[in-house]
Amino acid sequence: MKVGAWEIDSMKTTGLPQKVQSAFTNITGGLTGADYQPVLYVGHQLVNGTNHCILALQRIVIPDEEYRLVKIIIHEDLNGAASLNSISGVAL
Repeated sequence: MKVGAWEIDSMKTTGLPQKVQSAFTNITGGLTGADYQPVLYVGHQLVNGTNHCILALQRIVIPDEEYRLVKIIIHEDLNGAASLNSISGVAL
């Protein structure tokens, strides 16, 4: 795999890879104002560590608020520590 290029996963909806699931749960669980449900692990990108791309449903915590699709990028550094890189809306 080329450094900086995205490697698209097999696009399975059966769940996230275990270490990505743990990072996703820890990161999104610490965010206030919205709930997140992973839908699809898209793939990863080798950088100074690894970026993981996940499509998820976001629900703003307001009564009767609808879900919207978002792209979440989680960065895993060379020591394995994960942090949130970005959350952005996905236009359908």
